[in-house]
Amino acid sequence: MHRPSRSIPSIISLLLVQFVWFGSTILGEESPERSRIKDFGLKQYLHLSKALPHREDQPWKLVCTLPYNCQFQPGLRVNGPSGQVIAFNSSNPLVQYLTPTEKITTGEGSRWYEAKNWVSGEGAIYTIPAGVTVEAVQYRETGYDTRLLGEFECNEPDFNVLWKKAARTCYLCMRDHFYDCPDRERVGFWGDGTPELNQCFYLFDQNSHQLCKELVLRKLEPKFYPGQHLEFLGEYGLWFYYLHTGDLDSIREVYAQTKEFLLKTYVSGKHGTWYDWGKENKDTAVIEACFLYIDLKTLVKVAKITGHEVDIPEIEARIRQIESTFNQRFWKGRYYQSDQVPEPDDRANAMAINAGLADRSKWPSIFETVLSRKEYSSCFFDRWVFEALCTMGKEEFALHRMQRRYQTMIPCSFTTLWEHYDRWWASQVDAFDEGSSLNHGWNPPALLLSQTISGIGPEAPGWKQFHVLPKEAFLTAIHCVVPSVAGMVTVDLHKDSSEYRLEVSVPKGTTAIIGMPKHSFASMKRIQVNKNTVWDGGFRTGEQGIGWAGEDESYVKFSVPEGTWKLVGEGQLRLEPIMSSKTPKMDGVALDKSRWKASASVPDGTFPFSGDNIPIEVSAANTIDGDHWNGWRDMTRLQHPGQWFQLDLGQVETFDSMVLDNTWALWDSPTEYTVKVSNDGVLWSQPVAQGKGALGITRATFPTQTARHIRVTQTGKSDKYHWSIYEFDLYRTPSHAP
Repeated sequence: MHRPSRSIPSIISLLLVQFVWFGSTILGEESPERSRIKDFGLKQYLHLSKALPHREDQPWKLVCTLPYNCQFQPGLRVNGPSGQVIAFNSSNPLVQYLTPTEKITTGEGSRWYEAKNWVSGEGAIYTIPAGVTVEAVQYRETGYDTRLLGEFECNEPDFNVLWKKAARTCYLCMRDHFYDCPDRERVGFWGDGTPELNQCFYLFDQNSHQLCKELVLRKLEPKFYPGQHLEFLGEYGLWFYYLHTGDLDSIREVYAQTKEFLLKTYVSGKHGTWYDWGKENKDTAVIEACFLYIDLKTLVKVAKITGHEVDIPEIEARIRQIESTFNQRFWKGRYYQSDQVPEPDDRANAMAINAGLADRSKWPSIFETVLSRKEYSSCFFDRWVFEALCTMGKEEFALHRMQRRYQTMIPCSFTTLWEHYDRWWASQVDAFDEGSSLNHGWNPPALLLSQTISGIGPEAPGWKQFHVLPKEAFLTAIHCVVPSVAGMVTVDLHKDSSEYRLEVSVPKGTTAIIGMPKHSFASMKRIQVNKNTVWDGGFRTGEQGIGWAGEDESYVKFSVPEGTWKLVGEGQLRLEPIMSSKTPKMDGVALDKSRWKASASVPDGTFPFSGDNIPIEVSAANTIDGDHWNGWRDMTRLQHPGQWFQLDLGQVETFDSMVLDNTWALWDSPTEYTVKVSNDGVLWSQPVAQGKGALGITRATFPTQTARHIRVTQTGKSDKYHWSIYEFDLYRTPSHAP
């Protein structure tokens, strides 16, 4: 959760005390409970930058690509003289900086060597001395011993991508405890732990619940980001855990420390209390009051179920105090705002809705003046803005906002979600943050799509009763599976212009409240359950087992026992336009890079990473090694006309499109460019394409070319960013094959 400043060690020194509690260090030492960690065995890399076996007469580098971001230990078999030093690490520059590169000294002959400590990333870099032959490479994947059982798929591919990347992100942030990220601090912040705990119940088997339980039982640390404690100690942490597990013993065990923290320890009114990174204009006073209100109302429920009813009057007095002063202090006629900030904050206004402190009469003006206009929240806090929008019936807007804010993460080749939207550090300064994590556990899309949009969640502890109340908006098809402690809950939703079909599998020993959403219909005629009419303006008995659960402004609801239930709503439905997808669609076939050679207008060099100026190598050859973490950057000057980058394809090839991927250095996209081709690398064509670079990934199509060389030339300039290419690909439409 911490952002590495211009000097990462300054943060690390502040955090070392936290690692004492966890029993692990930033260098990756394991906790004693190794039984939690599964060894997936040795695996083959997806792509190698050199064909093996391979040796060179000078030191060389082998870059190996993994299929996804994971925790792994690189290994290799080499043959050569003894006493040679081989180094291996992740290709992620952040890992290279913060995790010491492991080195081994070779023995005589052919031998296998493997790293002792795990790193994370989507690729490995081996540095090989001259005269040593690499015969084979593999990696050993390890990770928390749990299985992905949850599922989500809908008719809009962007959300499927986000769900899968969120699931991979959450899993990669699990090991001996919940991490904020595996490539930097590996700290167990309560803030990051909240969405990680939440998503475990929608993603993984019950082995993952042990990490959730330990976070619940963890001793509170009032001086360690107390605002994050407030985010955890109410509906979103403690009560969420209780509803999903039914584990009353753990809730009973933490009641005393929770009560002590909320009623005595926590001090309100401290402006610097952390609730979010995101952009400045954080309205801490409003946010704090909302979370404290939520926590105190949760504490009343906990007091009732744990036998502490004697404490309830004191807790309720604090609740009434917030209720009686909240609007007087913060309501400005059309939105909530304290005197700490110059304009209303989306985070604060969302929390007023989530807490129930903003009554329905205020929702339209809050949406119009704040939530439809402001985007100050980070990836972390956007969870609560999303939930507030859906509470207001603005799920269409919520989904569009999610897609828009994740627009650079959806199409990129990285398989996990990042610390900051667009890798843009905006809390204190507006600048590209090269040191932010590309795998950060606080991203909530899997939770929001499975719980809020699919509408699946427990009503009673341990899922003895649960609800299915979809908020699908413009989605026309959803398949969702939730691995509840009571059994697998499966929901399939399909709708067209005249029917809304909802099929729900209810586990043995449970009951479900299933709602037919009124907001999906322009007019609803009838509802059938298993082909029997149960509603045509009023409830109709006849289908055995089905009960009436009421009707409100949003749903017509029924109660059903275990089994599979098929509900069909008939009438005239509202179908919204299809979204414009960010998911890339490359119809062409990627050309083989094995013969390619890359060169640029500047010599190969390095760039200084973070505050300690660690040199990260950025040679032109990095653009064709198959690894998107490893690239070329022109660090001699900022973007300027005349910079060029070119490829010798090794033979004449036919191609009609290209992709320049600089996602790692996201803001280094070419300002303006031209593309030329050549057969000899001397005489160049007129431009076959020209344009402006797109953030992270620049795609260009052009008339079919048959050439050996291709050159991209910078024609624009930037007064802030360098030019980077982290992977260069050429494509050929199959019909254009020679």
